[in-house]
Amino acid sequence: MNHLYSPYEQELIQLRRYLHQHPEVGFELASTHEYVKNKLQSYHIHHIERAGQYSMIATLFNGDGPVIGLRADMDALPMQEQNTHEYCSLHGGKMHACGHDAHTSMLLTAGKFLMEHLHLWSGTVKLVFQEAEEGPDPGGAYGIVQSGLVDDVECFFGLHVSPMHPSGVIAIKSGEAMASADTISIRLFGKGTHAAYPHQGIDLALLQADIVKSFQQIVSRLISPVDHAVVTIAKIQLGTAHNIIAESALLEGTVRTFSNSMRDFIEAKMNQILQGLCMAYGANYEFDYIRTYDPTINTPQVVNYLKKMVEEQLGIDRFQEILKPSMGAEDFSRYIIHRQGAIAWLGTSRNDETSFALHHPKFNIDESAMLTGVQALTQFVIHYQEATK
Repeated sequence: MNHLYSPYEQELIQLRRYLHQHPEVGFELASTHEYVKNKLQSYHIHHIERAGQYSMIATLFNGDGPVIGLRADMDALPMQEQNTHEYCSLHGGKMHACGHDAHTSMLLTAGKFLMEHLHLWSGTVKLVFQEAEEGPDPGGAYGIVQSGLVDDVECFFGLHVSPMHPSGVIAIKSGEAMASADTISIRLFGKGTHAAYPHQGIDLALLQADIVKSFQQIVSRLISPVDHAVVTIAKIQLGTAHNIIAESALLEGTVRTFSNSMRDFIEAKMNQILQGLCMAYGANYEFDYIRTYDPTINTPQVVNYLKKMVEEQLGIDRFQEILKPSMGAEDFSRYIIHRQGAIAWLGTSRNDETSFALHHPKFNIDESAMLTGVQALTQFVIHYQEATK
C-alpha cells in the first residue's frame, strides 16, 4: 500500500512546514483560509462552502454511498515558539504547538488522494477545515454544526497528533475519551482595610482559601472515586499592597468531567459553598459557570471499525487501544453529539525532540508519521461502506 501514498509525502511535509511558519489564532484565520482554499482548488476540489468566520467544508462527490466527515482544525496558539529549526513560526507570539498544522496538511493530502483514486471508494466525503478549536468559546465546531452544512454526515472521523505515542501508531479510547471543559469565574466583594486592623474589614484572602479548599472536597469527598472529575482553581487575583486587606478578588478555573449530570452536580455544590462561606464572612459574590466543550464520547461501533481497518490495512502493530480517558478536552465532541464518530491519536514521538508535550514552546513532530495519518483518513473512507453494509 505504501507505493500508493509515498508520492504524496514530500508535498505533505511542505504543506505542514508552510502552515507552521504562518500560524494564526482563534477565529482570525484569513490567510490560512485562503491558503487551504487555494490548495483544494489546485486539487480540483471546487465545492467549498464557508462556515463561521473562516471554517470551510469541501465536498467530494463520488456516486452512491455514505456521507463521511473528516475534520482538521487549523488554528494555532498565542505563544512564542522556542524551537530553532528552519521552519519556525514567522509570527511572533503565535505557534502551532498543538499540531493543527499537521492536521490540516493531512486532510488536504487525504482530499487530494481521494480525488486521484475515485475508483477505490464511493459516496460523499466532506473535508471539514475548522477554526478556533483552541477557543475562544464557543469554538469553531459550533458554527460548523449550526450552519447545517454537515447535517447529512453519517459519521465523523478525526486525528490528533500525540507526542505521548510512538510515531505512526493510531491510538484511541472507546466511549469516554476526553472530558468536558467548563470555565468558572468568581468575583468576591468584601471590605478593605489596613492590614493592622483586620477586624475592621472582610478578609478575602482567608475567604478565597476556604473556597478553594472546599471546592477540592467536592471531588475528594462528594464524588465516587470511580467517577472522573477535576476541579482546578488556576488563577487568583487579590490585593495591591502587603499591608492592605483587599476589597475584591477574582478566582478562575476549570471543571472537567464526562456527563452533564456530573456538571450539574458540581455547579450546584459550588453555588452552595459560595453562598455558605460568603454569608459566614459577610461578603458578596458573583459566580459564572460557563459550559464550553462537551465530553468527547467516541462511538464504540466506529472505534471497532477503526481498529479492524487499521490492523488490516496498516498493520496490527499500528493500533493501540487506550484504557483510560483523558481529562483534556476537544470540540470534536460537537460532531459526535450531532451524529456519531470518533477521534483518534496519531503518535508522532520518535526522539527527545519530538516528545515535548502539546502546548509546549518546543513542541514538534516526527513528520514521517503524517503519511500514516493520511492512510488512516483515506482508508477509513475507502472501507467504511463495505464495513457498514
